[in-house]
Amino acid sequence: MKRSSLAWYVAVACLGGSLCVGSVVQADSPATVKANSVAPTAIATQVQPAQPVTVTAAQTPVANNEGVNDVAAQAALKQKQQYQAETETMGLLWMRTSAEYRALAYQGYNVALNLVKMAVTDPSHQRKPLAIVLDADETVVDNTKLMGESVANGNGRFDAPWWRQAVHQGKSQAMPGAVEFLNEVHKQGVEIFYVSNRYAPVNYDATVQNFKELGFPSVDKEHVLLFEKDSDKQPRFDAITKKYNVILYMGDNAGDFPIGTKGKTLAERNAIIDEHKEDFGTTFVVFPNPAYGSWVSALAKGYQNLSPEEQKQVNNQYLQQ
Repeated sequence: MKRSSLAWYVAVACLGGSLCVGSVVQADSPATVKANSVAPTAIATQVQPAQPVTVTAAQTPVANNEGVNDVAAQAALKQKQQYQAETETMGLLWMRTSAEYRALAYQGYNVALNLVKMAVTDPSHQRKPLAIVLDADETVVDNTKLMGESVANGNGRFDAPWWRQAVHQGKSQAMPGAVEFLNEVHKQGVEIFYVSNRYAPVNYDATVQNFKELGFPSVDKEHVLLFEKDSDKQPRFDAITKKYNVILYMGDNAGDFPIGTKGKTLAERNAIIDEHKEDFGTTFVVFPNPAYGSWVSALAKGYQNLSPEEQKQVNNQYLQQ
Protein backbone atom coordinates (compact mmCIF):
# COMPACT_ATOMS: atom_id res chain seq x y z
CA MET A 1 0.00 0.00 0.00
CA LYS A 2 1.40 3.43 -0.90
CA ARG A 3 2.24 5.71 1.99
CA SER A 4 -0.36 8.26 0.91
CA SER A 5 -3.03 5.54 0.77
CA LEU A 6 -2.05 4.32 4.22
CA ALA A 7 -2.30 7.84 5.62
CA TRP A 8 -5.79 8.19 4.16
CA TYR A 9 -6.85 4.86 5.66
CA VAL A 10 -5.53 5.80 9.07
CA ALA A 11 -7.43 9.07 8.91
CA VAL A 12 -10.79 7.63 7.90
CA ALA A 13 -10.81 4.16 9.46
CA CYS A 14 -10.99 5.41 13.02
CA LEU A 15 -14.07 6.61 14.84
CA GLY A 16 -13.60 10.19 13.70
CA GLY A 17 -15.19 13.32 15.20
CA SER A 18 -15.28 12.65 18.91
CA LEU A 19 -12.66 9.90 18.85
CA CYS A 20 -10.57 10.92 15.88
CA VAL A 21 -9.16 13.75 17.92
CA GLY A 22 -6.86 14.20 20.85
CA SER A 23 -4.05 11.76 20.38
CA VAL A 24 -5.10 10.42 17.00
CA VAL A 25 -4.33 12.29 13.77
CA GLN A 26 -7.50 13.60 12.15
CA ALA A 27 -8.27 13.68 8.46
CA ASP A 28 -8.59 17.46 8.71
CA SER A 29 -5.62 18.03 11.02
CA PRO A 30 -2.85 19.90 9.18
CA ALA A 31 0.33 17.82 9.45
CA THR A 32 2.85 20.62 9.79
CA VAL A 33 5.40 18.67 11.84
CA LYS A 34 7.44 15.73 10.61
CA ALA A 35 7.83 12.64 12.76
CA ASN A 36 11.47 13.25 13.67
CA SER A 37 11.08 16.95 14.29
CA VAL A 38 13.19 19.09 16.58
CA ALA A 39 11.37 21.27 19.12
CA PRO A 40 11.54 24.92 18.06
CA THR A 41 13.01 27.19 20.72
CA ALA A 42 10.37 29.89 20.29
CA ILE A 43 7.25 27.74 20.44
CA ALA A 44 6.13 29.00 23.85
CA THR A 45 5.96 32.58 22.65
CA GLN A 46 3.99 31.57 19.56
CA VAL A 47 0.95 30.26 21.42
CA GLN A 48 -1.93 32.72 21.53
CA PRO A 49 -5.41 32.04 22.92
CA ALA A 50 -7.04 33.49 19.82
CA GLN A 51 -4.95 31.65 17.25
CA PRO A 52 -3.46 28.17 17.79
CA VAL A 53 0.19 27.94 16.92
CA THR A 54 1.47 26.43 13.70
CA VAL A 55 4.74 24.64 14.30
CA THR A 56 7.23 24.19 11.49
CA ALA A 57 9.89 21.80 12.68
CA ALA A 58 13.43 21.55 11.42
CA GLN A 59 13.99 18.66 9.12
CA THR A 60 16.21 15.83 10.31
CA PRO A 61 18.78 14.69 7.74
CA VAL A 62 17.88 11.34 6.21
CA ALA A 63 20.35 8.60 6.99
CA ASN A 64 21.40 6.09 4.39
CA ASN A 65 20.63 3.14 6.65
CA GLU A 66 16.88 2.53 6.53
CA GLY A 67 17.12 0.08 9.41
CA VAL A 68 18.51 2.79 11.66
CA ASN A 69 15.71 5.14 10.61
CA ASP A 70 13.10 2.47 11.36
CA VAL A 71 14.51 1.91 14.84
CA ALA A 72 14.57 5.66 15.51
CA ALA A 73 11.00 6.05 14.25
CA GLN A 74 9.80 3.21 16.48
CA ALA A 75 11.56 4.75 19.48
CA ALA A 76 10.00 8.14 18.78
CA LEU A 77 6.54 6.58 18.43
CA LYS A 78 6.98 4.70 21.70
CA GLN A 79 8.02 7.91 23.42
CA LYS A 80 4.94 9.69 22.14
CA GLN A 81 2.65 6.82 23.15
CA GLN A 82 4.10 6.84 26.66
CA TYR A 83 3.88 10.63 27.01
CA GLN A 84 0.27 10.68 25.85
CA ALA A 85 -0.55 7.86 28.25
CA GLU A 86 0.84 9.95 31.08
CA THR A 87 -1.13 13.07 30.09
CA GLU A 88 -4.39 11.11 29.80
CA THR A 89 -4.09 9.19 33.06
CA MET A 90 -5.85 11.59 35.44
CA GLY A 91 -8.70 12.35 33.05
CA LEU A 92 -9.37 8.66 32.49
CA LEU A 93 -9.06 7.93 36.20
CA TRP A 94 -11.71 10.56 36.89
CA MET A 95 -14.03 9.09 34.28
CA ARG A 96 -13.39 5.52 35.46
CA THR A 97 -13.68 6.04 39.22
CA SER A 98 -15.29 9.28 40.34
CA ALA A 99 -18.77 9.58 41.79
CA GLU A 100 -18.89 13.03 40.20
CA TYR A 101 -18.61 11.65 36.67
CA ARG A 102 -21.47 9.21 37.28
CA ALA A 103 -23.52 12.03 38.79
CA LEU A 104 -22.98 14.22 35.73
CA ALA A 105 -24.06 11.38 33.44
CA TYR A 106 -27.29 10.90 35.41
CA GLN A 107 -27.80 14.65 35.51
CA GLY A 108 -27.45 14.89 31.73
CA TYR A 109 -30.01 12.15 31.13
CA ASN A 110 -32.44 13.61 33.69
CA VAL A 111 -32.30 17.02 32.05
CA ALA A 112 -32.70 15.42 28.62
CA LEU A 113 -35.67 13.29 29.64
CA ASN A 114 -37.45 16.27 31.18
CA LEU A 115 -36.98 18.17 27.91
CA VAL A 116 -38.35 15.22 25.94
CA LYS A 117 -41.43 14.91 28.15
CA MET A 118 -42.15 18.63 27.87
CA ALA A 119 -41.83 18.50 24.09
CA VAL A 120 -44.15 15.51 23.80
CA THR A 121 -46.95 17.44 25.55
CA ASP A 122 -46.32 20.72 23.70
CA PRO A 123 -48.69 21.10 20.69
CA SER A 124 -46.31 23.55 19.02
CA HIS A 125 -43.81 20.70 18.51
CA GLN A 126 -46.20 18.46 16.62
CA ARG A 127 -45.65 19.77 13.08
CA LYS A 128 -43.19 16.95 12.42
CA PRO A 129 -42.44 13.70 14.26
CA LEU A 130 -40.18 14.38 17.24
CA ALA A 131 -36.60 13.15 17.41
CA ILE A 132 -33.43 13.41 19.44
CA VAL A 133 -29.92 13.26 18.00
CA LEU A 134 -27.02 12.00 20.05
CA ASP A 135 -23.41 11.03 19.77
CA ALA A 136 -22.34 7.51 20.75
CA ASP A 137 -18.90 7.36 22.35
CA GLU A 138 -18.74 8.89 25.82
CA THR A 139 -22.36 9.99 25.38
CA VAL A 140 -24.26 6.69 25.56
CA VAL A 141 -21.38 4.21 25.37
CA ASP A 142 -18.35 4.20 27.65
CA ASN A 143 -14.95 3.28 26.20
CA THR A 144 -12.86 4.33 29.18
CA LYS A 145 -12.08 0.77 30.29
CA LEU A 146 -10.51 -0.04 26.92
CA MET A 147 -8.61 3.25 26.87
CA GLY A 148 -7.56 2.82 30.48
CA GLU A 149 -6.10 -0.61 29.80
CA SER A 150 -4.09 0.82 26.91
CA VAL A 151 -2.84 3.76 28.96
CA ALA A 152 -1.85 1.46 31.84
CA ASN A 153 0.30 -0.44 29.31
CA GLY A 154 2.03 2.75 28.16
CA ASN A 155 0.05 3.58 25.01
CA GLY A 156 -2.10 6.69 24.97
CA ARG A 157 -2.03 7.11 21.19
CA PHE A 158 -5.40 5.82 20.05
CA ASP A 159 -4.81 5.61 16.31
CA ALA A 160 -7.09 4.09 13.67
CA PRO A 161 -5.93 0.46 13.97
CA TRP A 162 -6.27 0.67 17.77
CA TRP A 163 -9.84 1.98 17.55
CA ARG A 164 -10.88 -0.54 14.94
CA GLN A 165 -9.65 -3.36 17.16
CA ALA A 166 -11.38 -1.82 20.18
CA VAL A 167 -14.70 -1.41 18.39
CA HIS A 168 -14.59 -4.94 17.01
CA GLN A 169 -14.11 -6.35 20.49
CA GLY A 170 -17.68 -5.17 21.14
CA LYS A 171 -16.84 -4.29 24.73
CA SER A 172 -18.02 -0.69 24.85
CA GLN A 173 -20.14 -0.38 27.96
CA ALA A 174 -23.31 1.64 28.50
CA MET A 175 -22.93 4.99 30.22
CA PRO A 176 -24.58 5.13 33.66
CA GLY A 177 -28.30 5.64 33.02
CA ALA A 178 -28.06 5.43 29.23
CA VAL A 179 -30.13 2.27 28.72
CA GLU A 180 -32.98 3.50 30.91
CA PHE A 181 -32.97 6.93 29.28
CA LEU A 182 -32.99 5.66 25.70
CA ASN A 183 -35.76 3.15 26.30
CA GLU A 184 -37.91 5.75 28.04
CA VAL A 185 -37.46 8.14 25.10
CA HIS A 186 -38.47 5.30 22.79
CA LYS A 187 -41.59 4.66 24.89
CA GLN A 188 -42.49 8.33 24.56
CA GLY A 189 -42.70 7.82 20.78
CA VAL A 190 -39.67 9.99 20.03
CA GLU A 191 -37.21 8.83 17.35
CA ILE A 192 -33.59 8.29 18.37
CA PHE A 193 -30.72 8.93 15.95
CA TYR A 194 -27.18 7.87 16.83
CA VAL A 195 -24.91 10.20 14.83
CA SER A 196 -21.38 8.96 15.42
CA ASN A 197 -18.07 9.40 13.65
CA ARG A 198 -17.17 5.76 13.88
CA TYR A 199 -16.13 4.90 10.32
CA ALA A 200 -19.06 3.03 8.80
CA PRO A 201 -17.37 0.70 6.25
CA VAL A 202 -15.33 -1.08 8.93
CA ASN A 203 -17.24 -0.39 12.16
CA TYR A 204 -20.97 -0.45 11.36
CA ASP A 205 -21.74 -4.13 11.97
CA ALA A 206 -19.70 -4.30 15.17
CA THR A 207 -21.34 -1.10 16.43
CA VAL A 208 -24.87 -2.34 15.78
CA GLN A 209 -24.17 -5.66 17.47
CA ASN A 210 -22.67 -3.94 20.52
CA PHE A 211 -25.58 -1.46 20.80
CA LYS A 212 -28.16 -4.23 20.56
CA GLU A 213 -26.37 -6.29 23.21
CA LEU A 214 -26.43 -3.24 25.51
CA GLY A 215 -30.21 -2.99 25.09
CA PHE A 216 -30.37 0.25 23.11
CA PRO A 217 -33.54 0.83 21.03
CA SER A 218 -33.77 1.97 17.39
CA VAL A 219 -30.56 0.27 16.34
CA ASP A 220 -30.83 -0.05 12.55
CA LYS A 221 -29.58 1.57 9.34
CA GLU A 222 -32.13 4.39 9.53
CA HIS A 223 -31.15 5.41 13.05
CA VAL A 224 -27.43 4.58 13.30
CA LEU A 225 -25.66 7.15 11.13
CA LEU A 226 -21.91 6.65 11.12
CA PHE A 227 -19.19 8.53 9.26
CA GLU A 228 -18.86 7.54 5.62
CA LYS A 229 -17.45 10.38 3.48
CA ASP A 230 -17.60 13.49 5.67
CA SER A 231 -16.63 13.63 9.33
CA ASP A 232 -18.60 16.86 9.66
CA LYS A 233 -21.90 15.83 11.25
CA GLN A 234 -23.88 18.77 9.91
CA PRO A 235 -25.01 17.06 6.67
CA ARG A 236 -26.39 14.17 8.73
CA PHE A 237 -28.09 16.62 11.08
CA ASP A 238 -29.65 18.37 8.08
CA ALA A 239 -30.95 15.10 6.63
CA ILE A 240 -32.69 14.30 9.93
CA THR A 241 -34.27 17.74 10.33
CA LYS A 242 -35.87 17.48 6.90
CA LYS A 243 -38.19 14.78 8.23
CA TYR A 244 -38.15 15.32 11.99
CA ASN A 245 -38.42 18.06 14.56
CA VAL A 246 -35.20 17.59 16.50
CA ILE A 247 -35.91 18.69 20.05
CA LEU A 248 -32.59 17.71 21.59
CA TYR A 249 -28.92 17.16 20.71
CA MET A 250 -26.60 15.29 23.09
CA GLY A 251 -22.84 14.78 23.00
CA ASP A 252 -19.42 15.19 24.61
CA ASN A 253 -17.85 17.27 21.84
CA ALA A 254 -18.80 20.66 20.42
CA GLY A 255 -18.96 18.99 17.01
CA ASP A 256 -21.91 16.92 18.24
CA PHE A 257 -24.09 20.03 18.03
CA PRO A 258 -25.26 21.97 14.94
CA ILE A 259 -23.28 25.11 15.73
CA GLY A 260 -20.42 24.97 13.22
CA THR A 261 -17.31 24.43 15.35
CA LYS A 262 -15.55 21.96 13.05
CA GLY A 263 -12.10 23.19 12.06
CA LYS A 264 -12.33 26.33 14.18
CA THR A 265 -9.59 27.71 16.40
CA LEU A 266 -9.68 27.58 20.17
CA ALA A 267 -10.92 31.16 20.45
CA GLU A 268 -13.50 30.69 17.69
CA ARG A 269 -14.89 27.57 19.36
CA ASN A 270 -15.30 29.36 22.66
CA ALA A 271 -16.96 32.33 20.97
CA ILE A 272 -19.45 30.03 19.23
CA ILE A 273 -20.32 28.41 22.55
CA ASP A 274 -20.92 31.85 24.05
CA GLU A 275 -23.25 32.72 21.17
CA HIS A 276 -25.33 29.61 21.97
CA LYS A 277 -25.28 29.89 25.76
CA GLU A 278 -29.09 29.86 25.95
CA ASP A 279 -29.24 26.48 24.18
CA PHE A 280 -27.31 24.48 26.75
CA GLY A 281 -29.68 22.71 29.09
CA THR A 282 -32.62 23.57 26.84
CA THR A 283 -31.76 22.11 23.42
CA PHE A 284 -28.21 20.86 23.94
CA VAL A 285 -26.97 18.51 26.68
CA VAL A 286 -23.20 18.11 27.06
CA PHE A 287 -21.39 15.24 28.77
CA PRO A 288 -17.92 15.76 30.27
CA ASN A 289 -14.87 14.26 28.59
CA PRO A 290 -11.43 15.38 29.78
CA ALA A 291 -9.68 12.45 28.07
CA TYR A 292 -9.97 13.43 24.38
CA GLY A 293 -11.92 15.62 22.00
CA SER A 294 -11.66 18.42 19.45
CA TRP A 295 -10.58 20.73 22.26
CA VAL A 296 -7.20 18.98 22.16
CA SER A 297 -6.59 19.55 18.45
CA ALA A 298 -7.63 23.19 18.92
CA LEU A 299 -4.71 23.83 21.27
CA ALA A 300 -2.32 24.30 18.36
CA LYS A 301 -2.31 23.67 14.64
CA GLY A 302 -1.00 20.15 14.09
CA TYR A 303 -0.96 19.55 17.83
CA GLN A 304 -1.30 15.77 17.52
CA ASN A 305 1.86 15.60 15.40
CA LEU A 306 4.06 17.58 17.79
CA SER A 307 6.77 15.88 19.76
CA PRO A 308 6.23 15.42 23.51
CA GLU A 309 8.61 18.33 24.17
CA GLU A 310 6.66 20.60 21.84
CA GLN A 311 3.32 19.58 23.32
CA LYS A 312 4.63 20.28 26.83
CA GLN A 313 5.59 23.81 25.82
CA VAL A 314 2.16 24.44 24.30
CA ASN A 315 0.45 22.99 27.37
CA ASN A 316 2.52 25.01 29.81
CA GLN A 317 1.85 28.21 27.91
CA TYR A 318 -1.92 27.76 28.25
CA LEU A 319 -1.68 26.65 31.88
CA GLN A 320 0.08 29.87 32.77
CA GLN A 321 -2.16 32.29 30.88
